[in-house]
Amino acid sequence: MNSVGDFYGLHKGETCLIAGVGPNLKDTPPEWFDYPSFSVNTIYHYEGWKPTYYVGVDERLRLEDGAALVDVYRDVPKFFPTPDWDELQGENIYRFKHRTYGGFSVGQQNASQSEALTKHGITYRRVMDAVFQIAWNMGFTTMLMIGIQHKPYDEHDSDRAHFWGIDKKAVPNQPNTWWFEGYKYFAFNMPNVKVLNISADTYVPEDVLPRDDYKKWMK
Repeated sequence: MNSVGDFYGLHKGETCLIAGVGPNLKDTPPEWFDYPSFSVNTIYHYEGWKPTYYVGVDERLRLEDGAALVDVYRDVPKFFPTPDWDELQGENIYRFKHRTYGGFSVGQQNASQSEALTKHGITYRRVMDAVFQIAWNMGFTTMLMIGIQHKPYDEHDSDRAHFWGIDKKAVPNQPNTWWFEGYKYFAFNMPNVKVLNISADTYVPEDVLPRDDYKKWMK
């Protein structure tokens, strides 16, 4: 079985781009940047750009979009949890062990060894939690985030908005704290790693994700 451990240390000391799927992705398009990249969820709807790596963990995504994303991203390394996503097969699929959530940890035994994500496993509550740990395992030391908006709920379904439109099937008015917990933990607890939110029009507090100007990082 192919595993994420195959990529251990491949990008030691490098900068990566992490693209969310918020509506503000159009304000900082990923093609403006020239770094190895990660993206998640329904990014496969984005035309004219593909991430270097894709991460998927959500059950609904697997059931509703799994076959489509595997087809569209057949040439992109895709990281899925085992055993949760084992039924989904295709080209360039790599597995990591899903460890039941019991609080976050980035100790030496977790994501700094080549077999850490396959034997010890990683825990996550949201997909970005997994992205951070996989990127760290690969050796990235600067992680730039775009497409991260998290606008509070309003009458226009802002909390269910994506770059491609409104996800009417998503549960409305989900608390942003579910995402912010992971953002904050990994932004401030991965040793020797800098995480920067360079998204335009973002509502994430700086004490959750440090901010920087995207113009400084454009190609």
